[in-house]
Amino acid sequence: MAIVSDIQTEPPPDRALFIGARLFVAADAFFFLGFLFAYLYLRALNSNGLWHPPHTNPSGALATVSLVAVVAAAVIVWVADDRRAQVAAAVATVLVLVAAICEGVQLFDPGFSPIHAGGYGAVFVGFTAGFTVHLLGAAYWLETIAADRTTEVGLRLRELRAALVFVTFLAAVAVIATILFYLV
Repeated sequence: MAIVSDIQTEPPPDRALFIGARLFVAADAFFFLGFLFAYLYLRALNSNGLWHPPHTNPSGALATVSLVAVVAAAVIVWVADDRRAQVAAAVATVLVLVAAICEGVQLFDPGFSPIHAGGYGAVFVGFTAGFTVHLLGAAYWLETIAADRTTEVGLRLRELRAALVFVTFLAAVAVIATILFYLV
């Protein structure tokens, strides 16, 4: 017969961290789904052919640099082992900050006036602002892992694996956004 105090009521801390990261990403996906819906709806509506006016062209070079930086950060975090977790977090932080800077430049100097850019410009500017904030949040999370001086074996790697869920999500969002805003 088991004693009630012997029954584990909470998952282990590393499992709780991983589950929390997944729940956060699942909830956060709805933020980006709103922009996807707005993009698809306004593009389908295309009232008077004003969805994407001809003078509305954001920088493809900045988008490419941002996309490569976010994907590279996800790959670096993914291949990190316990000995290199702190260095991987630091390098990923720099890459995510590069992506955030590129997105910030796109936000404040998109190459067009958002007022006269139709539905495309509105969705682009709103998405870019939200994505920039998310990148800054990911950079903060990675930086806290890189600056952590904990000596517990494997703790940094467990934290990095939880951050990997979010960084991979942002990389997927960047790929989809690049396809929608620059290729379609």
